[in-house]
Amino acid sequence: MATDVLVPPLGQTVDTVTLVTWYKREGEAVTQGEKLYAIETDKATLDIEAPASGILRHITAQPGQKVRVLSPIARILAPGEEAEAVPAPTPPAAPAGAPVPPTPAPAPAMKPPTTPPAGRIFISPRARRLAEEHNVPWQTLQGTGPQGAIVERDVRAYLQSQAAVKAPPVTIGPAITPPAVAVMQTIPLEGSRAVIAQRMLESRQTTAPVTLMSEADATALVELRRQFHEAGIPVSYNDIFLYIAGRALRQFPRLNASLEGETIRLWDEVHIGLAVDTERGLLVPVVRDADRKRLADIARETQRLIERARAGQLTPEEMSGGTFTITNLGMYDVDAFTPIINLPQCAVLGIGRIVERPAVFQGVIAVRHRVWLSLTFDHRLIDGAPAAQFLQRIIQWVEMPHLLLI
Repeated sequence: MATDVLVPPLGQTVDTVTLVTWYKREGEAVTQGEKLYAIETDKATLDIEAPASGILRHITAQPGQKVRVLSPIARILAPGEEAEAVPAPTPPAAPAGAPVPPTPAPAPAMKPPTTPPAGRIFISPRARRLAEEHNVPWQTLQGTGPQGAIVERDVRAYLQSQAAVKAPPVTIGPAITPPAVAVMQTIPLEGSRAVIAQRMLESRQTTAPVTLMSEADATALVELRRQFHEAGIPVSYNDIFLYIAGRALRQFPRLNASLEGETIRLWDEVHIGLAVDTERGLLVPVVRDADRKRLADIARETQRLIERARAGQLTPEEMSGGTFTITNLGMYDVDAFTPIINLPQCAVLGIGRIVERPAVFQGVIAVRHRVWLSLTFDHRLIDGAPAAQFLQRIIQWVEMPHLLLI
């Protein structure tokens, strides 16, 4: 029985992928479950398994070609079986054209100055004073004010015209050729890099991003993590922030939301994506139900996802369905930054480095661990005040993590 080879669905935000390679050639035998081909999304290159055993036939998509999800791109037949060819996949729709700029309205016709009564020239006091200061023969000017009166702008126009006449001619020298700059390497903007670029630009152009920044005293959080490590519980700062953000999102569901068309959806589940830097680019695996998991469970889950991300083994399910995102650049000594919203989510939390600084603590100067937090949110979905309250709650739990036990 013939089995179509379909491009798998990859979440709500992915409708097109790029075929990277076929691991089998047409006419070769394949076994259900073995790697059949690879595709590339905006987040990763994924190996897709054969859906059935048999002979690979009727390949219609080639490496480098963009194809829609759920498109049939080949067929697996039983030995000796014949079947109709697979229709060529429908090419992805071209992006909508740039909006046509509105045609500027024609400038209103200038009202011609009214001719003053014969033998008399009217001039405003300001115009007369300006004319006398610069020895302007105002009697010769054509007034543009009421009843043809000479007003200040007429005098200033005369002065500008005289300045232009007196200005020395500009000597245009030979064209200057900028010095050539040696190119070390040219990198085509394609594959996952091109998709990331398109997604980041789309986020900037289609959202109303606002970033709130605030510095928190992380001394208690640092001490808490040290005690976990002494107890043999290896948790990272990312794990703790995931734990805190999950509880905060449960209290502020407007931040755990997405905009789909004209509808704002508040999600009942809290799935937090964690931005991970890999050799293939930025990947965002998702920790599901982060608001219900214990800290130790989150730590194990993030460790597993990070290892799979850096090995290029994440599945589409592990990277889809996120309702909020956390990104941390503290390990690169970055204090604060403005993260970009991961569409179609409502917000993203940026975490800076945790560093010791002098600070006022209980009325005296003391050395404290400080951390900058940056919350970028889509102002179309939520206002600044509730977003600030969400950030305030996170800061409260960073500074007093024991309150999470209540």
